[in-house]
Amino acid sequence: MKQDYFRMTREKWEAEYVRGQWNYIKQLDELARYSVIVGYCCYFRPGGTILDIGCGEGILQERLSPCQYSRYVGIDICAEAIRRALPKQDEKTFFIRADASTYNPEERFDIIVFNECLYYFEDSLSILRRYERFLNQDGIFVASMRVTETTVDIWKVLEAVCLTKDRVTVSNQSGEAWIIKIFTLQ
Repeated sequence: MKQDYFRMTREKWEAEYVRGQWNYIKQLDELARYSVIVGYCCYFRPGGTILDIGCGEGILQERLSPCQYSRYVGIDICAEAIRRALPKQDEKTFFIRADASTYNPEERFDIIVFNECLYYFEDSLSILRRYERFLNQDGIFVASMRVTETTVDIWKVLEAVCLTKDRVTVSNQSGEAWIIKIFTLQ
C-alpha cells in the first residue's frame, strides 16, 4: 500500500546534517521515546542482536548500554550521520552507510528497529515484509513514529497485518507525541 510519505533525497539528508538541523534529536524532548525503545529491547530480547534502520549518528546505540546487546548494526543513508557514529564502533557495534530500501544484512537479528523512519518509505508495509526475512525465528520489530495524520494512517494499515505485543504513546512537555509499538507480522 503506497502512502503519503516524507520525501528526502540523500543530498537533502547530507545538507541538513551538516547544518545541524538534526541536533535536536539528542535533546530532552526526544528522551522519552528513546527510553521506551531501549526498554522494549531490554525487556523482550535482553542481550540480543539489534539492527537499527535509519540509525542517524547512533543515538539509540548511545542509550543502549553495550552490555544490553550482543551485536548492534546501525544503517543510515546519510554519510555525515554515519561519520559521526563511527567513533562509537567497536567489536560488537557497527555503523554502515546504506540505503534501507536495498540493504541486505549478512545476518539475522533478534530486533529490528524502525525509529522515526517508516514514513520516509513509499510503502512501509513492503519495507517491513522485506526485513522480516532478516529476523531470527522469534525476532520482533520495534517502531516509533511521531503522531501526525500521515503516521496515524500508516499505523492503521500496519495494524491489519501486525501482531502487536505492546504499544505506548509518549509525549513531551512541548506537546509532541509518538506511538511506539513492538510487533511481528502475520
